[in-house]
Amino acid sequence: MKRKISNLMRGICLTLLCAFSLSVYAQNITVRGTVSDIAGEPLIGVTVQVEGETTGTVTDLDGQFTL
Repeated sequence: MKRKISNLMRGICLTLLCAFSLSVYAQNITVRGTVSDIAGEPLIGVTVQVEGETTGTVTDLDGQFTL
């Protein structure tokens, strides 16, 4: 009986360790780009947003953005 509890605790600890280590992989990255029209002219003040999220930014005078 004691051995079963020990193995159960070991399994729970291993599961928790794996679950917490996944957060290490959820790292932030920086996305940069330029928004331009068909003629290649930069577009000023265009809203760039991550699809499905509220995270976004606006392009600068050169049409560039950073997320």
